[in-house]
Amino acid sequence: MISTLRLASLVLLAPLVACSSVPSDQGGTSATKAPLVKREFNPTLDGKWIGNGISYGAYRDGEGPGKGLTSKANILEDMQIMTQRWNLIRLYGSDPQSERILEVIRDNDIPMRVMLGAWLDGHKSVEENNEQVSRLIELANRFPEIVVAANVGNEVFVYWSWHKIDDVDWVIDHIRNVRASIKQPVTVSDDYNFWNKPESQKVAAELDFICIHGYALWNSQQLSNGLGWTVETYNDIESHHPDHMVAFCETGWATSKVDGDGSDEDVLVIGAVGQDEQKVFFDQYDQWVKDNQVISFYFSSFDEQWKGGFDGADAMDKMEKHWGLYKSDRSPKKAMQ
Repeated sequence: MISTLRLASLVLLAPLVACSSVPSDQGGTSATKAPLVKREFNPTLDGKWIGNGISYGAYRDGEGPGKGLTSKANILEDMQIMTQRWNLIRLYGSDPQSERILEVIRDNDIPMRVMLGAWLDGHKSVEENNEQVSRLIELANRFPEIVVAANVGNEVFVYWSWHKIDDVDWVIDHIRNVRASIKQPVTVSDDYNFWNKPESQKVAAELDFICIHGYALWNSQQLSNGLGWTVETYNDIESHHPDHMVAFCETGWATSKVDGDGSDEDVLVIGAVGQDEQKVFFDQYDQWVKDNQVISFYFSSFDEQWKGGFDGADAMDKMEKHWGLYKSDRSPKKAMQ
């Protein structure tokens, strides 16, 4: 039986699919599916491999979703900082903020390429989720030289996700629609604890490559085993999906946490956090990425104060606000000095 959510989504997506120009390797929608011919994701710029990328959120202090857009001047400043080291960024949603970032890259001829995402959420309406997908398609086609990959959903399958989507076929319909409508390779980003499960094979069969998330810090690892755990996790997912290229789309080391409040970061995180520890992990991980040509999006470029909530006496110390290699005022932490 088709779920109500999936049926409503299929009805709303039908005009978009009908108007799409479907390349011969892509098949159609969920009703007709040809064998997948994978599109290679091997990002380069002027002949140089740029697969060592970073995640980017543009919001400054006092900004955040629903609070307006970051100015183009501030986005341009961020680009000038990031292009000193990176030429590939990950954006999580297809919204006016991401559109503005793409416009800044285009209008200023910035040497930056983008993996653009559609933010799917089990708590949002069918219309809101469909809007994310339709905007992903529109932006990928409007900026074909800048958008080099598309990501349909972020942590929508792993068991612990707050915005988990239970209807896998509903997400697969969106994946197929995106692939039928753009030329870039398509993926889904999720925690390693989804990609190591048998049910991940059904999703993987629809994708050009796999994006995994894995944080040694969140998995009760000490810094001394941070890189070892990370590499072992990557290799394990490769063994589960030997026919796919695997990209490491989130990992990192935070510089702050809250202790003694019984929260997840208090209970699960036993490794020391701080700028010194982040520098050790980043330097080791960055070298591993370069040595092995692993496509990666390190998390993250800048601290984001809007994340993690504002409850508790030490709200501004919460881990979610402190994954950046730069502080939210754009000053560099030790790893970038």
